[in-house]
Amino acid sequence: MTIPESIKKFITWIQGFDHRILQNEDDVKEKLILPMFHYLCYPEKCHREYPLKTSKSGKYGKNPEIAHIYYTTDNIEQQNTDTSLIFIEAIEPYTNKFHDAIEQAKFYSIHFNPLFFIVTNGYQVKVFKRVRYHKEESIFDLDIDTLKNIDIASNFYNELNFDLLKNIDKNTPSILTYTKYNLIERLIRRYPDLQDVLEQCDFEPSTTREGYRLIIVKTKVAIACNLPKAFGEGNCEIEFSSIILRGLKIFLNHQDILGQLMTGLHTQPDWGCRRFFKQLDKNAFEVYLGQTTLILSELEAVDLCLCIDGVCQEYKNLIIEFENTLETWNFEFVKFTESRGFILFSVKQELWDLMQQFANEFDYTKGKSEWHLFHKEYISIRVSRGIREHTFILPKIDKDLSLLPNNQINIVYELNDVNLQSIETHKLTLWQQDIGVLGTWTARYTKQWLLEKYIPKVINYYSGKSQLSETELLAKITNYTSDRALIKEIDNLRDLVPYLRDIQSWLHIYVDNIAASLLKPYYQGYTNLVRNTDSSITGIDYIIENLHRIEWKNTQEEIPHNSRDWKNLTFKHAIDCLDQQVARINNCKYENSFKADLITRTFIWIIQNGKISFSQAQLNAAKQALLPLWEQSRFEMRHVYPNR
Repeated sequence: MTIPESIKKFITWIQGFDHRILQNEDDVKEKLILPMFHYLCYPEKCHREYPLKTSKSGKYGKNPEIAHIYYTTDNIEQQNTDTSLIFIEAIEPYTNKFHDAIEQAKFYSIHFNPLFFIVTNGYQVKVFKRVRYHKEESIFDLDIDTLKNIDIASNFYNELNFDLLKNIDKNTPSILTYTKYNLIERLIRRYPDLQDVLEQCDFEPSTTREGYRLIIVKTKVAIACNLPKAFGEGNCEIEFSSIILRGLKIFLNHQDILGQLMTGLHTQPDWGCRRFFKQLDKNAFEVYLGQTTLILSELEAVDLCLCIDGVCQEYKNLIIEFENTLETWNFEFVKFTESRGFILFSVKQELWDLMQQFANEFDYTKGKSEWHLFHKEYISIRVSRGIREHTFILPKIDKDLSLLPNNQINIVYELNDVNLQSIETHKLTLWQQDIGVLGTWTARYTKQWLLEKYIPKVINYYSGKSQLSETELLAKITNYTSDRALIKEIDNLRDLVPYLRDIQSWLHIYVDNIAASLLKPYYQGYTNLVRNTDSSITGIDYIIENLHRIEWKNTQEEIPHNSRDWKNLTFKHAIDCLDQQVARINNCKYENSFKADLITRTFIWIIQNGKISFSQAQLNAAKQALLPLWEQSRFEMRHVYPNR
């Protein structure tokens, strides 16, 4: 078989190389690394050097070690993690302290993202292949004398030459496919233990977070997620390590993540709490991810759950953080044309025209009074002094840019990219610190400012010019307010009912099982709260019916009229039933949402219709148990169910 000329030149050079001439690291570079990669056909301009930080403080030492990187391109501006091919670290000749050097090379390889990394002391050459999410694979561990063998030198050249590596696309599964078939070939050729081969396919677990990019890797599954920014949309990509699924990438958009993955977090796949899982048998699950259906083993299903838990919890936390920081929970979220925001209240056309006219007249460039704080912005009102964007007010319009019916205009607190630009640059801390009266206004403060300051000022300013009186203009405001007391501030027991109704509505459409850990304090807290209810409460038959339906196998079955003598049952029997439910759930891992719905209906009825004696401690415990459950229901009703 004819050996190509390029390989002949490499063999001739390596056979003529004498490692005994090497005296220091510079010699390793000048006399081994650079000539070797020259004969591997790497252009000189594709080579760059980087000093490595070696101290814990992150500073360079007096004589920092130098890393050598080879890229696919000779264009310096394009030499980055997408174009890096090989990372080489040279150490002192004759030293055998490879462990620390290899660990350091592994660390820096994560940042430079090459296909291979090499550690050499000029005599021994250790070459490792990097595969996405996997533990590195040693492909060559030999000395220079061994490398002088014609077959080994040819193999070395064929694995590492520039013409081969430059054509590998890191963003496709080609290198993963190669690794898969390489492992299968070894299995056929050497007949090793099957489990050993499968373990080589496993990913190396890790968690990486850079700004809004989160990557969570478990042994069998890896998820790379772009997290959402300020009510924007994120997405994720799921990969599997098994030989059968290797190379498959499942892309999920924002709607998929919220609608499919977000419920049932931190539960086991066999609990029935996750809507995208269907258990086929003890060790097999059918999984629906976006438009893809897979069959996974129990180990793969568990790792998928762990990855989803990590990604979705952070995804959820960011959405909640944005809502909390911008104080938007009490307002309806709307998305129209190319804008998104929250409806604060409504006004008639005449008042909106005056509001916009005032903003145009008091542009910040036209004067220096306290009211010259607007900037002309098409149909919106932009509160700004040129260097500080406070808020954007937008009238809600339809697709045809016509006003809403009945001459009514929704005033929308707009999420504008201008005043959220710090988020786009990943400056999380800066964005949070900028929220306030002097910076970016929240939705709640914007509404307060409009109703208490801006609109009264507009009406007063145009009172002599408008054909409508002040009273007529104020009557054109439709305010959307919530009369609810905050859960933590509730002292009147019946003020809990609106929150319990929210939870009951959520449970009624939940369908899937719920982690018992979320319901245990809720069942216990409210059972204790209603324990001392006057026995004269009306509707005892409704209460007992709900509690007994929990035990029925067929939840759609009606109660036989002669099954109970309802007249002989007392409220004590109801409390006994509730205590049984508390004892039951304390021994459960998960709860059927239908049962939780019935128990919540029971609590609502008792609180609305009963005369209850309770202590402050019982009330506080009930409020504390209610808050996380209600916040869960609020999040899912607002962000999860609309995306199903």
